[in-house]
Amino acid sequence: MTPRLIPTPSRRAFAAFALPLLGGGLFLAGCNLAQPQADTQRHFILSGPTGQVPVTNGTKVRPVHVAGHLHGRSMAVRISEHEVIYLEDFRWAEPLDESITQVLRNRLAVVGSGATVSVQIDRCELVRSAGNSVQLVATYSILLPDTDKNSPQRGMFTSAPRTWDGKDYGTLVGLLGDAVGELGDAIAAVLPEKK
Repeated sequence: MTPRLIPTPSRRAFAAFALPLLGGGLFLAGCNLAQPQADTQRHFILSGPTGQVPVTNGTKVRPVHVAGHLHGRSMAVRISEHEVIYLEDFRWAEPLDESITQVLRNRLAVVGSGATVSVQIDRCELVRSAGNSVQLVATYSILLPDTDKNSPQRGMFTSAPRTWDGKDYGTLVGLLGDAVGELGDAIAAVLPEKK
């Protein structure tokens, strides 16, 4: 009996069969090598519960305005007088202007002046170039209920010196919150309280 020869597949047929299997195998091997990455982002807020009850004639605070470089959710850090960087892993959980507004409203609603306060925040940030100092700089205007709308009382505020140790960002946020609280106290100190 004569042996039969079994035809061998052509190279083209082999490539059409083997390449998809090889590509799929490499894809699956790559999937097994990829390890899930830990989420390194942390989110912070300035405000907390106040425990104070607003008075009937409490001071009203208009929505606070912040400088343009403070509008994003990433924390701004000043590294020189004219340069700011943003920390992508350390973010505000809520817009900074809303958070500062809430802190000031909680603080000033207990002062019965009947006044309306407007605040512009120029700095609320860590300044690395000044030895990791925490700075809050603001201007404000106070409109009393019995005065002309064109002549509000105006003031400037710069927070007391605070220095961050460079370790825990929760501590940094606490220092910024203390500076905002200090701004609220400074405004409350110049408000004429009505009985």
